[in-house]
Formats: sequence, structure tokens, C-alpha cells
Amino acid sequence: MQECKEIFLRKKILLKIFYSLLSPCCLLFTLYCSLLLFFPSLSSGYDRIISLSPQITESIYLLGAEDKLIGVTTLCKRPEEATLKAKIGTPLRPDIEKIVSMKPDLILGTREGNPPIVMSKLKTFDLYTYYFSRPKNLDDLLTNFITIAQFVDKEEEGRRIVETVRYALHRMKRESPLRVLWQVGANPLIVASKMSFANDIIKLAGGINVIETDVPYPRVSIEEVVAKKPQVIVLMDMGYPVEQEMTKWKSCIDNIQFVIMDAYVVGSPTPLTFLEAVKRLVDKLNSTNMP
Repeated sequence: MQECKEIFLRKKILLKIFYSLLSPCCLLFTLYCSLLLFFPSLSSGYDRIISLSPQITESIYLLGAEDKLIGVTTLCKRPEEATLKAKIGTPLRPDIEKIVSMKPDLILGTREGNPPIVMSKLKTFDLYTYYFSRPKNLDDLLTNFITIAQFVDKEEEGRRIVETVRYALHRMKRESPLRVLWQVGANPLIVASKMSFANDIIKLAGGINVIETDVPYPRVSIEEVVAKKPQVIVLMDMGYPVEQEMTKWKSCIDNIQFVIMDAYVVGSPTPLTFLEAVKRLVDKLNSTNMP
């Protein structure tokens, strides 16, 4: 009888020790689950993502996570494979009903392309959304890219791409700086100032932006531009007739040189397209011999 009582007491002590060890684990697990419930961004493994921006779509493909992408906008055309994804409307007017029916676990939008009212309406359906700020410079662009990489469980690949871009920019050989005008629109004439995202491309290419206003993309006159004496003008390949603009500027400015830039560079940039834009401008600046 005494032996049985000792065995019972030993079991009781062991159980107390077991539960004392188990309780903190349970509390931690419960706390973690609660955090995921109230802060979904702490979790990972999103497998049903809808992109409301060409920039986000291209970035997801760049990271090799396109299998997680279930829907894109009609403007998401890069890479070409993105055109095969289900369409949910335009960035400005996405089909809310269709998006809800697709049951995404994450919706990614951008402030420059998606109206706040659209993002707010999506939240009313208990859909998890993330709203990216417009990048003002290269650092902002790379920060947004890393965030996308974290959402698709590709942070290591994202950081590798970022480091590759930074190293390539550092290694570029730049000659004597030239004065650059970056034209965004033709009628009215809109240009990129030193406060714009495009200015980082000019600066990293070794150029000098001739527009110094505090407004990122101001309207200017032809006379104002001529007075600034640009040596190279960057033209966009979408939104206005490039050949016509070249003819106009040649009649106003002697020996003016041109760079034709992909409109996606400013409108929907990724780290690689940013690097390509800088390289194209560097090549033009280095090959331009001014009197």
C-alpha cells in the first residue's frame, strides 16, 4: 500500500512539472495566434494574391512568385505571361464583385494607381489589403520591393536582386555631367524636377537636372526650357508623338541630344527597369560630345 502511494505521488509530481512546462508554451501559442488574427501582415505564405498595379505584377514575376498571383489588371502586360492571368478590371476601376468572388488572401495596391476609395471598399469585405506609397526615389522603390518579396516568401531573393542593382549602379562609369531635361508630357509641357522620382535616374546617371522647382512634375513653357540650355532631353515612348517632339526641340536648341525612355520606368518601375533606365542614360551621356 505504501509503495502504491509513493508511485501515485511521483506521477502527480511529474504531471505538475509537465503542465508547468506546457502552460508557457500554450500561452505563447495563443498569443501568436491572436497577433495573426489582428495583424495579418505578421503572417506569411499568401497563396492567392491579386495585384492592382502593373509595377506590383512585374515585381512578383521578377521574384519568381507568379504562381501565387490569381488576378491582375488589364494594364498588367509585363512580362507577357501576365496577360494570361485572370483580369479584375483597371487600376482605377477594378471589379470589386469579381475580386470578392475570387477569395484572395491578399490584395496589393499603390497610391499612385489605385484610388483610396477602392482600397477602403475592399476592406469592407474583410479582405486583407496593403497600400504601397508612391516611391519618391530609389530607396523608396527598393523598400517597396522588399515588402513585396516578404509577402510572397521570397525575401532572400528580393534582397539578392536589390544588392545586385546597388552594386551595378555603383560600378557604372560616368563621364562629365551634362544638363538633362526629362519630359513627361507634351501638351501641356510637363517635365520632371529635382523633387521627382525621375531625378534619381538623372542623378545616378551622372546628369544634372535643369528643372529645380519644388513641384515634382511642373508645367513649363518652351521658352523656359530653352533658357535652361539642356544638352540632353529624355522623351517617353507613350502619351505623345516622340518624333514630333524631337523635331520641335531641334528647331529650338542647337546640338540637342535625345534619349527615348520606356514610360514604365517612371509609371511602374521595378529595381531592374530602374537600373536599365540609368544605364541607358549613362550610355547617352558618355557618348555625347558637346561643343
